[in-house]
Amino acid sequence: MKVTAAVITYNEEARIGRCLDSLKWADEVLVIDGGSTDKTPEICKSKGVTFITRPWSGFRDQRNECLKLASNDWILVVDSDEEVSPECAQKIRELLVQPDGPPERAYKIRRIEYFLGKEITAGIWSPSWQDRFFHRKGVQYINDVHEYPVFAKPPGRIAEPIHHDPSFNIERFLDKMNRYTTIEVRDRIAQGKRTNPFRILFAFPAMFLKNYFYYKAYKDGIRGFIISILEGVSRTVRHAKMWQSGRNNPSSPHKH
Repeated sequence: MKVTAAVITYNEEARIGRCLDSLKWADEVLVIDGGSTDKTPEICKSKGVTFITRPWSGFRDQRNECLKLASNDWILVVDSDEEVSPECAQKIRELLVQPDGPPERAYKIRRIEYFLGKEITAGIWSPSWQDRFFHRKGVQYINDVHEYPVFAKPPGRIAEPIHHDPSFNIERFLDKMNRYTTIEVRDRIAQGKRTNPFRILFAFPAMFLKNYFYYKAYKDGIRGFIISILEGVSRTVRHAKMWQSGRNNPSSPHKH
């Protein structure tokens, strides 16, 4: 059985080469680009992948387009800032060559997270299991951010890892936080969720304490401490944006 490695991109010239180099073993590498204005298209085309430009309409839509256009039914989803380890590639190949194919229809793959150049081993970032390898029949992604595929039954697990970007830092966290919380707020309000000043006030300490102590982020030293602060800030910003959205839409039932 064959596999298509599916990647979505948008202005990822600094990281996409590393990603694609780790996928040379795949039967097809399909890149759906959201209209990059940097050198992402040139880098992708130089790697000999299937490169398609599709105007960006959200993470969910781009992922579903990958499922639709892939040449093979087995899909390996990889982010443009990730690298598939040789061990993970070998495990997937072993599953595909079994007489009846992989025993499960879907798999989570362990992702190793990094922050400021070092692996993160504790807190809510670790362990990180991602829905990444599956047979596409009947599968669709939902949610506009933190999108995920819906499977008919619980997936199996592949422990051989995918590596996230070792250069991930505070600036990139804050940039992603601002973009992602805006989309999250839109989704949550559409689902009828709301917030209030009490939740805004306690979002930071609740998230910080949960990550640092309950999930033991302190094991990662100063990096775990900084991540706990940033996650607390992210949770607070999300609630604040929900409150702001209610103020900007007087007819909304979410106004407080």
